[in-house]
Amino acid sequence: MANEECTVTPERLKGKTVSDFTATKEAVVIKFEDHTYLDVYLDKTTQELKISTNKL
Repeated sequence: MANEECTVTPERLKGKTVSDFTATKEAVVIKFEDHTYLDVYLDKTTQELKISTNKL
């Protein structure tokens, strides 16, 4: 799977309602009522936080 850069801005999150939330040692996943996701995770190779989304 290709790693894509994405930018999440506050304006794109305004008005969304969180329907589920999961936090582990390595990631935080937020699911919204419109079935989109925001993932914040630690990239082990670079030791940086990364963000991935689907349809935000």
